[in-house]
Amino acid sequence: MITLPSLSTWVLSIYATCGGLLICILETQLKFLRVMVAMNFGFLFSSFWRFMFYIIMGSMAWSYGGILGKVVGISWIVVAVFNTYIIMRYPSYRKMRDQIAEEEDKRIEGRISKQVRKQAFSSIIPGRGKK
Repeated sequence: MITLPSLSTWVLSIYATCGGLLICILETQLKFLRVMVAMNFGFLFSSFWRFMFYIIMGSMAWSYGGILGKVVGISWIVVAVFNTYIIMRYPSYRKMRDQIAEEEDKRIEGRISKQVRKQAFSSIIPGRGKK
């Protein structure tokens, strides 16, 4: 996307960027992001469809040509196979991951509510609550 390639390469670059961001958002395991992904991209919660998505991402990277495109394409395919293997072979992994995500959500919500209380207290009594 840095140079001035053809229109089709630009479109593929935009799709690849959005797909990569989607995977990053999915893997953060934050509740508000996870809900958004589940509502709009629920296919990523199925091991088969996630595998297919990774393969499509790998084929898009491969289509750029050049050594970097080939390396990234192969990497996507390796990640697709490894991810699918882990999810299918160890179903308890997904349960453990969801449990960790829920604990993290609770911890984040606790921090947010603590900050809100602190700000509310400092706005009610000026000069208090500042450290």
